[in-house]
Amino acid sequence: MVDVVLLKQKIEAEKTQRLEEWAQEVRDREAEAVETLRNEGVYAETAFVEHTDEGDFLVYYMKAEDIQRVYEAYEESSHAIDKEHQQVMLDVLENGENVGDYDLLYHLDNPELP
Repeated sequence: MVDVVLLKQKIEAEKTQRLEEWAQEVRDREAEAVETLRNEGVYAETAFVEHTDEGDFLVYYMKAEDIQRVYEAYEESSHAIDKEHQQVMLDVLENGENVGDYDLLYHLDNPELP
């Protein structure tokens, strides 16, 4: 069985635009970003910004064979895009702590997807 996680982190006030700019850069550098996913053992990663009365939050979903291995590979990565990602997250997130509390009920994959 694969690991599936959903995380939520508070974005510092006035930093959402910087995060959105970084997301555009990740999309522009897709091949490089996908290579880091391969190295980390990530099958899928999706990021969202949630806008609330309490401020904006980064919410992201990851699917991997072993999420602990993902975190370790990310921390040890020598890829430029990972180093830049780490710096942007330090700059835009309030403290980097997960503020969401989610219990996985189920995860399904369509076996016919490519």
